[in-house]
This record gives sequence, C-alpha cells and structure tokens, in this order.
Amino acid sequence: MNEETQDAHRPLIIRGGLVLDAAGFLGEADILVQSGVIIAIGARGMPAPDDAAVIDASRRLLHPGLVNAHTHGHGNLARSMGDRFTLELLLAAAPHMSPYETLEEKRVSATIGAAEMLLKGCTACYDLFVEFPLPTEEGIAAVADVYTQVGMRAVIAPMMADMTLYEAIPGLMEALPAHLRTAVAPLGLPPWQETIERMRSRLRSSAGSFRSNNKLNARS
Repeated sequence: MNEETQDAHRPLIIRGGLVLDAAGFLGEADILVQSGVIIAIGARGMPAPDDAAVIDASRRLLHPGLVNAHTHGHGNLARSMGDRFTLELLLAAAPHMSPYETLEEKRVSATIGAAEMLLKGCTACYDLFVEFPLPTEEGIAAVADVYTQVGMRAVIAPMMADMTLYEAIPGLMEALPAHLRTAVAPLGLPPWQETIERMRSRLRSSAGSFRSNNKLNARS
C-alpha cells in the first residue's frame, strides 16, 4: 500500500480479487470502499470515482476479517519458554514467564500478537490480558492503544480470579511438600474485591472520556 491507498477519506477501488463473503465464493470481483466502509461489490471493471485509489488484487483471496475469540496479548514475549505444558503447568509458570513490569514491555508483547493476527487475516480479537498482581488502568490503556495503532478492533478483558491455581484444584495445596507451599505463597492473589474495584475505576474513566468526546464532537 502507498500513501494514496492509506488515505481513509479517499475512495478506494480494489480490482480483480477472488472474493469470498458470507454468501459464498463470488469469483473475481471489484470492491468499492468509501471512508473505510465497503459500499459496493461488483463485476470486474465496475465504475469507480475518478479520484479513487486503485489496488490490483489479482490472484488474491479477499474475505471478511477473521475474529480471534481467545488470545493473550501478554504472552507473546514468552513464546518457546515452555513446551507441551498441561494447562496446570502453564498456569503455574505464567507469573514467571510473563512478569512484565514496564508499559513498554506490555506494548511490545501486544504489538507482536496484533501484527501476527493481521498477517493471518484477523481484524478483531478478544484479548484476555493479564497483569500481575492486579490489572492497571495504565496497562489496559497501553494495550488498547496498540490495537488502535494497528487498526484492529479488540475487546480487552483482563483475567481475574478469586483463588489461585493451588486453591482451585482440590487437594493440590495439601499434596505439596511444606517447602513448596511456602514457595507458592507469593503467588497468592490480592482480594478479589480489589480487582473488581480496579475494573470499576477503569470503566468509570472510560465512560467519562466517552462523554467528553461526544460533547466535543457535538460542539464541532
């Protein structure tokens, strides 16, 4: 893509792609886009505004954006740190594999995942994002900014729990040797009420920003 095709306000005609939509395979077709919205799909050579930017999509498959309904933006820097883990082993290792403390680390991890999804045709995702020991407004905002910058839609759903892995699996804590019980104690979660309050605070902040933006748009 060039500067012309990146201008969201300029009409865009995508020529000759192999179009697959909800109705089925349409074969070669042209797609007309205006202000980021598909307004027409027609036969190859269909009319387009004189000032429309043109993309030649010959021999390329065009399809609706895919949705990744389960991803973890915090886990992309920890790849290859473990192999063939059971879920229980993964959950036990997670605080050590993804102990990101800076916003930049959280941004980089989420950016890696977002870029990979886009390359594979995903345009939206449901991100079960984790911060230890509690979700923060700054961390959530940083991940949200990543998805905004790359042009993806995302639901960011911080993972929350009211008990640790060792408490959730019956008999696991009791089965651990005494020295290991002491070792896993620092992994204990803060009171769930504190996590909920963090989320309420973030929602109130988001709602305030939404109302402010609407007022500015109404005035303009």
